[in-house]
Amino acid sequence: MTYIRVDGKSYKFINGKNEASFLMKRNPRKLNWTMFYRRLRKKGTQEDQLKKAKKRTMASTVMSRGIAGLSVEDLKAKKGESGDKRKAQRDATLREVKEKKRKDQDEKKKSAPKAAPKAAAQTKGKAAGGPAMKPARSSAPGKTSAR
Repeated sequence: MTYIRVDGKSYKFINGKNEASFLMKRNPRKLNWTMFYRRLRKKGTQEDQLKKAKKRTMASTVMSRGIAGLSVEDLKAKKGESGDKRKAQRDATLREVKEKKRKDQDEKKKSAPKAAPKAAAQTKGKAAGGPAMKPARSSAPGKTSAR
């Protein structure tokens, strides 16, 4: 918005609020929302913001305490461990798990021959050589044949 006085001096305003205040001859030094007021009273300067930031910051203290059943000393010891030591521990636990699986499989193999004679007794009645087949249906289920 542009305002041109009788003497030819032109003024440009951002919005109607500024123009209305100018036409009412209000002093911008007394309107606390104007830049003039803020500069006059050193409001919003960068130094002012830095001072407030310094006031807000508090000195933080480092607390050290145990986590999930581990004491501070245990945590420090774990942190100080090298990657090689952790890798060795991981490999050792993997070996234990694999050995346990092997033992379980060996036990299954040992117990399997005991169960084999039962399976052989069941297959005696079936024809040797080839898969066991189901007997063919004579009629639909639930219906009696009319033969």
